[in-house]
Amino acid sequence: MFEGLAAQLADDIRALRLARLELADQYRPERHDAALRYLSWADFTPDELALLPTVMTLGGDGATYDIGFGALSRILASGTPLKVVVLNTGVYSNTGGQASTSSFIGQDADLARIGKAQEGKHEARKELGLIASFHPGVFVCSTCAALPGHFLKNTLACLRYDRGPAVLDIYTPCQSEHGITDAAAARHGRLAVESRMNPVFVHDPRRGPSLHDRFSLEGNPDGDKDWTVTTLEYLDDDGALQLLSVPLTPAAFALEENRFRKQFHRLDGADDARAMPVEAFIDLSPSERAERLPFVYSVDAERHLVKLGVSPALVELVEERRGNWRLLQYLAGRHVEKMAAEQNSALSALKAQYQASLRQRDDAMDDIARAMSRLATSSQAPAGAAIIPVNVVDESPAADASPVGPDEAPVTLSPADGEKCTNCKTCYQDVPEIFERTRIVINGESREIAHIIPGVFERITITPELKRRLQRVAANCDAEIIQ
Repeated sequence: MFEGLAAQLADDIRALRLARLELADQYRPERHDAALRYLSWADFTPDELALLPTVMTLGGDGATYDIGFGALSRILASGTPLKVVVLNTGVYSNTGGQASTSSFIGQDADLARIGKAQEGKHEARKELGLIASFHPGVFVCSTCAALPGHFLKNTLACLRYDRGPAVLDIYTPCQSEHGITDAAAARHGRLAVESRMNPVFVHDPRRGPSLHDRFSLEGNPDGDKDWTVTTLEYLDDDGALQLLSVPLTPAAFALEENRFRKQFHRLDGADDARAMPVEAFIDLSPSERAERLPFVYSVDAERHLVKLGVSPALVELVEERRGNWRLLQYLAGRHVEKMAAEQNSALSALKAQYQASLRQRDDAMDDIARAMSRLATSSQAPAGAAIIPVNVVDESPAADASPVGPDEAPVTLSPADGEKCTNCKTCYQDVPEIFERTRIVINGESREIAHIIPGVFERITITPELKRRLQRVAANCDAEIIQ
């Protein structure tokens, strides 16, 4: 279809180029005829390519991850500027909910049931976005409609990309097959991103020559950590509302969906001594794991805090998803940023130590000068003795550029204004490196609000691009509390 549309447009482009040459009195048959005769879409300029209608394929993960995977790879290797949109539900939603290669470990689905013989799907999910990114010149965006800012911005970037194929892999909750309510799709989409089950990322070949330049993890909360945090609300023994911050792992995501519900069981009091949070359990050696029981915190029907044990399949899922997230962090250069931050911290410590040594030396020289002065003016000093001047050279290095202090922050959000926050999600979804979501208790009720990450401006450099994003967030704040 694309080749046919391009061939039709080639006649118009040929005529347009010829007309321009004639008007400029530059047309030379012996020079231009051969090139115009064999003109194809590969010879079009960006402006000419923009005249082509967008050709887009739309399919689910079954058609794209599985059956059509070979054909997709051929398209991606061809350089043809097609748009490939994947509605990734993690199952064959149209044919009965069978497991696909985009299904998760431990998922209960047709052809991968949970029972005595097996614990659901046992293969790790195929990462189509990463595979597509390593084809030459392919734009890839793994996103979710529950993050409207990330979704809309990168959908437009995908449509405008003309250097080759573009893939838009959209995490799409399927209510019936995932076991969630119809109204919960957006919430579960965000939860999939926040729990590292389906991180969002963009691979844009236009951003630079290295993978670190091309990969962006913007849109993921706490992008430099393994896990972000969530807050559980529960009632204590006195019936008072309490809040508990816990890591938001894939096990916490699985707890919210019926396709994983058979992977959990309640622990009794006798198991408390052996119980260990699953995020800590996966760091143990096999021999150490034998002595422990992995669990996640949850809240029962009476809103009391309970511990739920997780199956070996869920443990494997948490470990595999963390590995995938760490791979994305590496591709995006987060390890380079971390090493640079550690180097800057060590350099600052050395500078401080050097400055302290200089001050000690200066103090010692001053003491010597005063002692010599007293000696020279005393009655025991020899006649004609002169005071030897001491010149101290200022060896203090010039101040280096560094992150701003709290008083110089480009935006502020007073804690006193927390009650006014409407949780419009704009700030922590668009600028997650500055803002984060939290919960507070107001008048005995739990409220979800946004706030500035404590101390963030002391360790982050404010770039012009970040300043523009912060200004946009402040302008779009529903409660108008970001200044």
